Amino acid sequence: MDISQLKKEAGVKACQMVENGMTLGVGTGSTVAYFIEELGRRHKEEGLEARCVPTSIRSAQALKKCGMEVCDIDKVGRIDLTVDGADAVDPKLNGLKGMGGALLWEKIVAENSDHYVWIVDESKLVDALRGKVCLEVVKFGSGKLLKQLEECGLNPSFKKGENGPALTDSSNYLIELDLGEIKDPAFLANDLKQRTGVIEHGMFLGMVNEVIAATQNGIKIIK
Repeated sequence: MDISQLKKEAGVKACQMVENGMTLGVGTGSTVAYFIEELGRRHKEEGLEARCVPTSIRSAQALKKCGMEVCDIDKVGRIDLTVDGADAVDPKLNGLKGMGGALLWEKIVAENSDHYVWIVDESKLVDALRGKVCLEVVKFGSGKLLKQLEECGLNPSFKKGENGPALTDSSNYLIELDLGEIKDPAFLANDLKQRTGVIEHGMFLGMVNEVIAATQNGIKIIK
């Protein structure tokens, strides 16, 4: 079974958790795209209705295209369920997210959700967090911030867009840190968050309630 089929299985499985009338947080990414596709199918064939709070403009557009109601997060109360993807998930269910640049909106939606679920294929399950961590940063002084991160040995670089630095949906810059294994994720997360100019980082620690992982041996639910 190829990766795309595994992603689709995870998306379909997560959609089974959606009940009529829910306020639903909808993440961003290739796996979530299958979740949105299944939402659209259920809306058309079963009459499923849910108020959806998207974590990106791209997800908002996809939800509207399939007929789902899209709401601003400030116009709803608590979110019943949020389904999102992840770039890496360790055995403690800490994760790395946001390589697509939606990490700030993703984290705001997650923190306002009663139940938070990640859908992944088995390649995202890792023994320890390592690799790239994305930061959303303000434009002003971003070059100075990059230099500070370089001096700390965090191997930073601006994420590139089509015509220069990539921009988030909030029109901020993105800096990627190219790291090895992250020995102390909590320490790094706290250090990054305290740096002036850093709006948010892509380390999601102790936030998710369960992970739906599609493997070659079937769906695996990790709580």
